[in-house]
Amino acid sequence: MFLNLLNDEEKSIFLKLAISIIQADGKLEDSEKSFIAEYSREMGIECYTLDEKVDPMPLAEKIGKNSNDSVKRIFLVELLACANADGDFAEYEKSLIHSFVKIFGLSESSLQDSLELLKEYTKISTKLMKFIQEGK
Repeated sequence: MFLNLLNDEEKSIFLKLAISIIQADGKLEDSEKSFIAEYSREMGIECYTLDEKVDPMPLAEKIGKNSNDSVKRIFLVELLACANADGDFAEYEKSLIHSFVKIFGLSESSLQDSLELLKEYTKISTKLMKFIQEGK
């Protein structure tokens, strides 16, 4: 959605954090693989591996220290979407997201707002797709 607003270093970090999110529950679903593929296309990153073991905390700390709040909110929204890609927002994924929120210096209300906005976005996207496909 907003990944084109990131600089090259932020894009690289984002993709690694997104991969760490989809690895968090120990399952790699096709929907999650699709999200990563779409993210990489959107950011112009051609080469990545889903098998890479990533320590997400030092990467998140880089964003927390070096990026502005808008970038941090982009990370939050996009990583939440990734965590929900398989329709199962697992406890470990939630824990990881909470850690990122804390490291980024964002508030709990930012997390809740992001969750609500993503729900609305998903509903609207579904309605738009139905309209496009069925005219309804």
